[in-house]
Amino acid sequence: MVKVNPTQAAASAGDFVTVRESAALLKLSEITVRRMLTLNKLKRYKAGSRTLLRRSEVLSLIREA
Repeated sequence: MVKVNPTQAAASAGDFVTVRESAALLKLSEITVRRMLTLNKLKRYKAGSRTLLRRSEVLSLIREA
């Protein structure tokens, strides 16, 4: 888990997506995305209490499929 400064996360909001947005991109449930985070298949970034994922990492999973 990597902590991200909330101001930095807001400035680069296009680079990060929430669990809900990731689930929509991957066409999976939020629970499945959270399992992938637990299994370290995706890297988790924290901005305060929010869990974020890098959009590029989520999109790379789509390309792999």
